[in-house]
This record gives sequence, structure tokens and C-alpha cells, in this order.
Amino acid sequence: MNADYGAPTELAGPLQQRRALYQPRLPPCLQGATVRVEYGDATATIDPTGAHAVAQAFPRTYGQRLVTFLTPDGAAGAGKAVDERPPIRVGVVFSGRQSPGGHNVVWGLHDALKAYNPQSILYGFIGGTEGLFANKTLEITDDVLASYKNQGGFDLLGRSIDQIRSSKQVSAAMTTCQDLNLDGLVIVGGVTSNSDAAQLAETLVQKNCKTKVVGVPVSLNGDLKNQFVETTVGFDTVCKVNSQLISNVCLDAISAGKYYYFVRLMGRKASHVALECALQSHPNMLIMGEEVALSKLTLMEVINKICDGVQARAELGKHHGVLLIPEGLIESIPEMYALIQEISNLHNNNVPVTEIPTQLSPWAAALFQFLPPFIRRELLLHQESDNSAQLSQIDTEQLLAHLVEAEMIKRTKEGRYKGKKFSSVCHFFGYQARGSLPSNFDCDYAYGSWPYLPSYDSSWFDWLHGNCG
Repeated sequence: MNADYGAPTELAGPLQQRRALYQPRLPPCLQGATVRVEYGDATATIDPTGAHAVAQAFPRTYGQRLVTFLTPDGAAGAGKAVDERPPIRVGVVFSGRQSPGGHNVVWGLHDALKAYNPQSILYGFIGGTEGLFANKTLEITDDVLASYKNQGGFDLLGRSIDQIRSSKQVSAAMTTCQDLNLDGLVIVGGVTSNSDAAQLAETLVQKNCKTKVVGVPVSLNGDLKNQFVETTVGFDTVCKVNSQLISNVCLDAISAGKYYYFVRLMGRKASHVALECALQSHPNMLIMGEEVALSKLTLMEVINKICDGVQARAELGKHHGVLLIPEGLIESIPEMYALIQEISNLHNNNVPVTEIPTQLSPWAAALFQFLPPFIRRELLLHQESDNSAQLSQIDTEQLLAHLVEAEMIKRTKEGRYKGKKFSSVCHFFGYQARGSLPSNFDCDYAYGSWPYLPSYDSSWFDWLHGNCG
């Protein structure tokens, strides 16, 4: 683990120093040393058909009451006042991939605990979940936070693997919570991290461990949404930064007038980042994974749609353009998804990578051989910690550009295309925005997303609704 985690550092430059001065806004209901809460109806699944399955999987934590924070001048008697209590001990861990605003979650949590009782203690687990399992902690203080307020990245504590899933991992996490006598454990991350948090909470209740588990939705993908969660911390920043980069590419495309830019954006299986960036930057084409999956478009049907757009623009004398591609597009194409699943099953059966191509079914083997060599190598990469394909390492934009070029050459030979030779430039904006300085929205949202742990029962998912502008 990095020995520099949590070490006070000088901010890199004037921009970072100026950013650190911003004071995030809190909604009125979270201002002050005490808050008022109102307990509502039991929470339930969006889809009633899934309620029974979820209740069976989480018998001790499913259906907890919804907690609403009230403004200080709310109607008298409408809520339950949270009085001063003994100091509490809380741990926080970065479980998901780094996303702008993560540091402000820690900052907001620290300030909230100190406002509740100055003797309260916040521990940060160094190195992500591995630090949680090994009980590697750093006490979060004002001095520690000074260099990380409103800053990007997760370098205050770092992160490692993204799961708390196996019996050994869950047991190690519980042991740490008991050894530190934690009243609460805050898990910062996305879909997978919060799913693991729910399972951990269920286990802690079952084992009569007093630690309350709270998940905070921090994910640049924006894919953790429901009737309560409007967006995730980091999504706003990532979309704005990527939109600026895409806009620069758009201007470059117009200036040169001879290239098609294929730009792949992060987002896992959801196309939220790509869609929001398209709305902000106005590219020539956006391929949404959800639409491809719903329409059951094959790989070549996707290619033909792109080629039709290129040909239509050529007829207008335009030989340039910008195309946005979501990271999860390759899994949205039916035959590609089936191929990836076959490869995944072989990985799970411990088949050596060199032998996987020979053990594919006939149709999957044929598709595999059709793909360019670089895509074949990338499809064979070992899976992520959640057993999913390494989508960030699969150059889907280069695959599409390669096949579009081949199709345009074919159309030229057949006399169907009479424009200039097709030329492409590929980009993957996967890491440029993850460590960005968070936007005001994400600074506010993250700072105010702290859980008021004393008012919770056993496990909660924490969010702010409509309070960040």
C-alpha cells in the first residue's frame, strides 16, 4: 500500500489552491449540529414482481422505513428531533473506481461527525477494501483534509479491489468493524460497491454486529438511479469535462475537414455519459447501447448505419464528423454479448487463455476469427473483480473504425460511394476526467451526502434529492 496516502501535501498550483477555498453548500435541513428526521413508509422495489426475491435475499434489512430530513422550522411535532448523543466512531472506505467528488464525501462526513459531537472519530481505510480487510486506518482530521478539499481523485485513501463478497472478505470486514468498535461504516462507490454494502449490512445484522452500513452513490457512470437517486456523485463533472474535450475534437474535425473521430466514453453498460455528452457537445452521431440492444442490431447492422451516415454527409460535401460510442456498446450487440459470455464461462472454468479460442462453440469461433487480432486479444483479458468483461480495455472505437473503413472501401469498389477516402481518428476518453476537479454541483452533492448515522437502524443508502441546484 502507498505510504503517502493521507499525507499532507501542497496543492499543485493556483487552480487547485483556488478550488480548495470553495465552501460547499448544504440544504437547510442539514445545517447545524442537530437535524430533524421523519420516518416514512417502508421502502420497496420499483418492480413489485422482484419484491419477494429481494426480501428473501435480505430478510433482515429489506423494507426499512424511508428517512426524510426536515427543515429546522418544520411543523412542530412533524418529525423526531435528534438530540446530542455520545461520540460515535465511523469508518469510510473508497470501494469503487475514482470519481470526482469522492474526497468531499469524506470531508462532509468528518464535519458532520464533529458537529454532532467533537469527540467523534472518523477512520479512513487505506488502500480501499484491502485496507478494510487488513484494518489499515488513518484518522481523518482537519489537517489531513486540508490538501484534499474539493480536489479530484481518491488519493487521500486510495482504492484497490472493488468487492466485499466472499465469506473470507465479509468476515474480515466484520472483524475490523468489531476491533475498531465502529458505529458505522460508509462505503463510497457505484453499483457493485453498494450491492456489496447491502450484503455486508445483512450479514452484520445477522451476526449481531452493531456497525451500521451506509452506501454513498459515487460513480462517474451515472448508472445508479431509481425513484430516490437522481444522479451519482461525479457524473456531472465527468460529463462536463468530456464534453469540453469532445467539443475540441468537433472543432478540429471541422478545421481539417477530412477525418471522422470515433470517441469512446466510459459508463460501463449504461450510455448515460455518452448521451449527456452528446446533448452538451452536439456530435454528428451517437450510438446508444440501450437502443442497439432493444433493436437487436447485429455488428454489421451498426456498421452499415454508420456508413450510411458517412455517405449521406459526403453527398453534402462533408467528409468529416464525430461519433460517440459508449463503453458498453460491445456488450449491447447480441452476437458480441454471446461471445463475451462464452469467453467468461471458460474463464470461470479456469481454461487457460491460450486454449479459450479452441473451446468456443462453432458460431462463436467463427465470429472470433472474423474480428481483428487486437480485439481478439482484448476479449481474452481476465475479468474484472465483479466477473464482468474489461470494457475499458476493449477498443470498440477502433473496431468500428476498422469495419467502417472496410465497408466504405467495398462501397467504393461497387460504385455506391463516390466521396473521398474514409479516414478515421480514434480516442478513448476513459481516464482524462476521472481525476478532475469536481464541479460545484458535485462538491455540494458529495459534501452533503453524509449519512446521519445515529438516526439510522442498520443499513442505508444515502442521497440528496433536489438540493444541489
